[in-house]
Amino acid sequence: MQFLLSTARVISLLCLAAAPWAASAQVAAVQPTHKSLLSSSDPTMTFLFPAQDAVATLVFIPGGEGRRGFGTDATEKHGYFSVYPFNRMLRSLSDSGATSGRFNVVIFDSPTVLHTSSHWSGQRTGADHLSRVADVVRHYKEQLGKPVWLMGHSMGSISVTEAYKRLQDEQRAALVSGLIVSAGQNGTSLNWETTTLPVLVLHHEADPCAGNTVGHARRIVTKLHDAGNLSADLVLVSGGSSHGDSCRNGYHMYLGIEPEVAKVLDAFMSRHSATSAVKTPSTPEERKP
Repeated sequence: MQFLLSTARVISLLCLAAAPWAASAQVAAVQPTHKSLLSSSDPTMTFLFPAQDAVATLVFIPGGEGRRGFGTDATEKHGYFSVYPFNRMLRSLSDSGATSGRFNVVIFDSPTVLHTSSHWSGQRTGADHLSRVADVVRHYKEQLGKPVWLMGHSMGSISVTEAYKRLQDEQRAALVSGLIVSAGQNGTSLNWETTTLPVLVLHHEADPCAGNTVGHARRIVTKLHDAGNLSADLVLVSGGSSHGDSCRNGYHMYLGIEPEVAKVLDAFMSRHSATSAVKTPSTPEERKP
């Protein structure tokens, strides 16, 4: 089912600026399980914004080069979390003053730069990166005891779709309860016939980034629907500001309509979230009878 979010009026980001963020926001280093000569041994840095009465956890994989480089001393006052509009939008999902406030939010930071070329990143399809995504999902599922959703924006959409396919291959797909593909890259795909979990495909109807078209967003949902997944939805948003780089700012980043986009995310995840987590095996050893 397709939805079009009208934004004739742009809600000021000031309503997010006044939000009382959780004092227990915290950084965590997740150790990698994948070992190879070409892989970094550095941990994957993550930052958690916990919700008071969480029903699920959202793990967000950023786009671009995937690396901000925050350390173990980072706090919620770090500019990447407190000033950057997109991340302010995400963290509002843990705040009941801006949304339902029922979702823990985790921001993933790659220890290495994920290089891009021609609107694609081969490193995001590699074993090291995809294993790190799975490590972070498992870590927070075990630590917080809630279902985990994976969200990727722009280049991050490669990470989440490829990670989910890898988890399916490893028979660990139950680690993930839902997917959000935001401003997805044109080359992203899923295993259409076997992807039955809720999938939200979110896109700005006027996104000018050449590698992230509305047409591809529509194709993803059409293919899922044709395969029988009726819990896949397409939401097109409009309005906001076109300011800045076409693939790093403006419409591509939902600039100026962040509060409304947060409500779209909140509504979709709430609709598909149970009130309590169901324990599922996450390793081959746990799956053995």
